Amino acid sequence: MFMTEDAGNDSTDLSPGKPTRSFTRRTFPAIMLLLFVMSALAIAVLLNITGAQDKRAREQSLFFAQRAIDGIRTGIGRDLSDYSKWSDAYRHLHVTVDKAWAYDQENIGSSVYSLYGYQAVFVISPTGKTVYSVINGEMSDAEAGTWLTGDLQGLGKTASASENRDEVIVKLLHHEGAPAFVAASAITTGTDNSVPEIPGPPSLLLFVKVLDPASLESLARDFSLPDAYIAHKPGPDGTAELSLGENIHEALAWRPPTPGNDLRKVLLPLLVLALLILGILALAVLRHALTMLRAQEYQYDSLLAHRKALERSEERFRDIAEVSSDWLWEVDSAGTLTYLSERFEQVTGFSPSEWLGKPLHRLLHPHGGSISIAQWLLGGANNASSSPLLCEYTARNQRIRTCKLSVRAIDAGALGFRGTATDITDELRALAQIKHLSLHDPLTGLANRNRLFDCLSEYLDPASGVSLAVLNLDMDRFKPVNDSLGHAVGDKVLKEVAHILQQNVRDSDLVARLGGDEFVIVMPEPGNADDLDQLCGRLIDCMQRPMHLDGNTLYLGVSIGVAWAHPGDSRADELLRQADIALYAAKAAGRNTWRVYVEAMGNVARDRRRYEQQLRDAMHRDQLELRYLPRFDVNAEQLYGFEAQTFWHHPEKGELGGADFIPVAEASGQLEELGAWMLINVCEEAASWPTPVNVSIAVSPKWFGSSFLLNQVQTALETSNLAPHRLVLEVAEGILLVDHKTVADTLHALKDLGVRINIDKFGTNIASLREVLNQPFDGIRFDRNILSQLGLEHDHEGVLAMIRLSRSVGLMVTAEGIENARQFRQLRNVACDHVQGPYFGSALARSEMASFFTTPRWL
Repeated sequence: MFMTEDAGNDSTDLSPGKPTRSFTRRTFPAIMLLLFVMSALAIAVLLNITGAQDKRAREQSLFFAQRAIDGIRTGIGRDLSDYSKWSDAYRHLHVTVDKAWAYDQENIGSSVYSLYGYQAVFVISPTGKTVYSVINGEMSDAEAGTWLTGDLQGLGKTASASENRDEVIVKLLHHEGAPAFVAASAITTGTDNSVPEIPGPPSLLLFVKVLDPASLESLARDFSLPDAYIAHKPGPDGTAELSLGENIHEALAWRPPTPGNDLRKVLLPLLVLALLILGILALAVLRHALTMLRAQEYQYDSLLAHRKALERSEERFRDIAEVSSDWLWEVDSAGTLTYLSERFEQVTGFSPSEWLGKPLHRLLHPHGGSISIAQWLLGGANNASSSPLLCEYTARNQRIRTCKLSVRAIDAGALGFRGTATDITDELRALAQIKHLSLHDPLTGLANRNRLFDCLSEYLDPASGVSLAVLNLDMDRFKPVNDSLGHAVGDKVLKEVAHILQQNVRDSDLVARLGGDEFVIVMPEPGNADDLDQLCGRLIDCMQRPMHLDGNTLYLGVSIGVAWAHPGDSRADELLRQADIALYAAKAAGRNTWRVYVEAMGNVARDRRRYEQQLRDAMHRDQLELRYLPRFDVNAEQLYGFEAQTFWHHPEKGELGGADFIPVAEASGQLEELGAWMLINVCEEAASWPTPVNVSIAVSPKWFGSSFLLNQVQTALETSNLAPHRLVLEVAEGILLVDHKTVADTLHALKDLGVRINIDKFGTNIASLREVLNQPFDGIRFDRNILSQLGLEHDHEGVLAMIRLSRSVGLMVTAEGIENARQFRQLRNVACDHVQGPYFGSALARSEMASFFTTPRWL
């Protein structure tokens, strides 16, 4: 009767296996539907992403095409202006027609074709006759009216008009059916007043750029416009077109790249195939699951038969179920091993047969030896359970391992004992590792801040009787290395620095890393001042040696601040503060040197903190003033805009320029607050000007690493109602050395707002013009040191090439720091767009702006 009742209970307990099969059948359609939806979603995402790629590629291609056309128009006009506004050309092509001067002497001859690529040059006399022609670099008798088709006469009348005498007129005509950009300008003496002008209509100088197949091929290669051609009607699908001008029915057409479509052709079949295979596998797995469930039903009865066998071993497992174990053991009343579980071999490397019949105390040795195995077992016999015993043993691989023994007596010890052995070797190692990490820097293995303070507290205890020196070291030029070469190289540099420091100190000294590139050396009983000076000199010498890592040769340096202490003199934090003050003094002294803390340095640090607080107060007490340095357009010979500059009316030091206090703002964390103040005030001031000229403001490269700059510019524009295209942001060249996606995203987001972005101080770092072209910059401002090389024979052509290349891709070129007329003439000859500097006037206060606008200013 009892057996039947138990069997009935067993049947009830195990029956949930049957509804599981029914549940699987019900969920099968839902799983297949989910798989189908996920497949469709994956395909839709792929189509969306590749479509977006094609769209971006087409927009970028249109942007380059527009730049190409604009570059041709502006380039031919600029080049023609250089030749037509020339007193020598006036004498030899208008007063008289001297073809030898023009062609043989290479003044306006074949060089126009070889250097600039203009296929035709014409000089048309006041009577409308073509008096000089150069076709494809060769002198010719061709008539302009015959060689060109279109409204050439209208172009000539416009260019000859008195109001256009100083201008260049560019118009689209044709040559043998091909579009041709024709630039026409009156030949004048330019700014040379020494040559008298002859009354009457002028002669005209014409430059012609024909969009023939060769030109289109060059255009396609330079601006990534594959298969470029001139279209007279809409092209087939997939073709991009850009009109050559207003009211012109011809367009530049090309086949834009389609990276998304190419990717789609490769990935879509693979994705469909993968999803199909996944569906087949899922179906097979589910069918297999149903088969397995069916097999479980057949095994149900056999499980009942094994229940009695499980009950016979229940007593043994009940005893050990309460403890967690790695392996099980049993000994008789004499302590001889009678049973070892299979896991024993996996943990120790010994087979159970090697130890069965041997005393347990020969295998395991109590940790510390305070109690023997026999005593511990006896304690287990006298109590229901004994406290765990920590033991050590030697595994087969000869490694010492630690385990925790738990024991239960069998019949009060009369029949022996059984228990578990839990291996805790890895746990103890982990605890030791955690303790090590809590006191050491994980990158370099040096002591960390916790270990440093423990050490200082020990030495500074009055009972220690130990004098102490603390060296605070900060690496020079580490940040540019870390930013330009990446954190991986930076980490290797820090490890190498740690190795150098450890090689140059005593075993009793402690080397710690506080974070970043800051290290501290604690030296008990450091000797005298000369000994310490020798150590500092040796460390600086080691750090200045070239460091070769990953194919890079790095030149670093180190500045050191030293503080002395005697037992009970000061606290740990005070001693570190003194060393930090001495470090600041070493950096102020020119870096790669050391300074020992003296009381006067504390006063300097307090003055620095006071200076920082004064700057913080200055932004709220109207002590900061914005001034505006005029910037002129060389071609238009008129005002282009202003550069905003910040001055501080310091209550004690008088007027300070930005170079005097902006580094302080950056070091004290006030740079963002100062930048926000400048942006909003500059935009509000510029919005109130009677003439809508541009205003430029320098921004820190650090702002491009977050959303700060984008948010502040957007807020300033919305608050001031300033037209976005009037705001020019100028960022230092160093931003090009940071390979960071956030920087690129910020640049593009600012361009989307409509503001202009110039690269500033080009030439002060190692960035190349190629890196400038990879970002959406509108202009480039060359550093005055670069532009000063124009007068040097060996550097003149290089600077000229950089300026021409910058302009050819649509970048506006600005020259700064112009001090005299000679510099201005040199820059004008190399076609700089904008100039500024002392020669054109100093920065204007807000009160001077109104009178400046009412009085016309010209170059």
